[in-house]
Amino acid sequence: MVVWDWAVFEVPRKRESPTEKNGAQGGGREGQGEKQAAMRAGGAEKKELSGDVALPALEALQRPSAVTLGFVAKTCGISSATASRALSGHPNVRAAIRARVQAVAQAHGYRRNHLVSTIMGQVRSARTQHFLGNLALVHVPSPAQPTLRPVQLRMIRAAEERAAELGFRAGVFSLGDRAGGSAALARVLQARGVLGVVFLQPNSNRTTEGFPWEHFTSVQIDYDSPMLVQHTVSLDHHFTLVAALARLAALGYRRIGLFIERHKDERLVHKWSAAFRSFQENHGGVGSVPVLMSERISRPAFLAWQRTHRPDLVLGHVDRALGWLQRAGITAPKDIGFFNLNWNERMRPCAGLDLRPELHGVVAIETLAAQIQRNERGMPANPQTVSILGRWVDGPTVRGGARPAS
Repeated sequence: MVVWDWAVFEVPRKRESPTEKNGAQGGGREGQGEKQAAMRAGGAEKKELSGDVALPALEALQRPSAVTLGFVAKTCGISSATASRALSGHPNVRAAIRARVQAVAQAHGYRRNHLVSTIMGQVRSARTQHFLGNLALVHVPSPAQPTLRPVQLRMIRAAEERAAELGFRAGVFSLGDRAGGSAALARVLQARGVLGVVFLQPNSNRTTEGFPWEHFTSVQIDYDSPMLVQHTVSLDHHFTLVAALARLAALGYRRIGLFIERHKDERLVHKWSAAFRSFQENHGGVGSVPVLMSERISRPAFLAWQRTHRPDLVLGHVDRALGWLQRAGITAPKDIGFFNLNWNERMRPCAGLDLRPELHGVVAIETLAAQIQRNERGMPANPQTVSILGRWVDGPTVRGGARPAS
């Protein structure tokens, strides 16, 4: 909108000749009096036009000044720092003040510039370490996995380190520690001023039923259901396994078999077995050995499956299978190959997949911190997934494999 400034323009006077000028000067007091009266009249007219009379149209044309954080704070009778924390939803600000600040900001059209906030935060952090708030890393136990696994502990350590680098303090909690489930845990988290929560591999959406999502920023590690409702950080199981199978086929393996415990496949919405069967059906060249899946992989069941289908390489999480094969007189890699689906939890030297648990923890914290900075809470309207690729680790249980440090 263009705002025009009001002004009074005088009509240019005709330039006086020397004769006219002398005549005016010689006109005596009478001529000067007439001239002064005319000037006074002109001044009064100019004063009237210049705005002493109320002009509503002029006020309508005035451009309002930009609403600032200081204006919002002054209107609410608080400091700018408190107003800033209230707008970011910081739990240390009383709910009533937070609601009033947000209402005033909305009424006057004030919006935080997150880019500026980020830059200023970096400037301040260059001068001093600034504590931004508490985060929670929540383990969700299940009957099959009641305690934290080694790979989860590695996620937690990396997450804690990254949180500290970003100015947060991360604490570890478990849904299995308290009666009352997720609602009771949420009360503890709120009492401790927790801003965001990372759920470590929840077993199902029902596990966290009753959790007050609207009070927290959240992200989960690994899928918990085919119907995603949370932002998620997860291994790209399909692409990771397909790439490994292609490499194993290139090494000359033609009858590859997968054995897996049912709860591990179910927890990941069958992504391991689906990727394996898809490769068998669509890529070919690796045979059609059926998947061995049971609640627990036992030595008798495994050896019976191996004798029946004669795979030349087996894939699985349980590297105890190497001992079972060895006691049956079958050695790797001479007689059969072995490839560990979770090399991070190996008990003996082998080839396998590094599922990169540390990177999962780092990315989860970075995703959570970005949401906190954007003041996002509750269930996202459009859940997003950050996919991480696993890495091949060479080892002595496949053809041509090197013997790395275990």
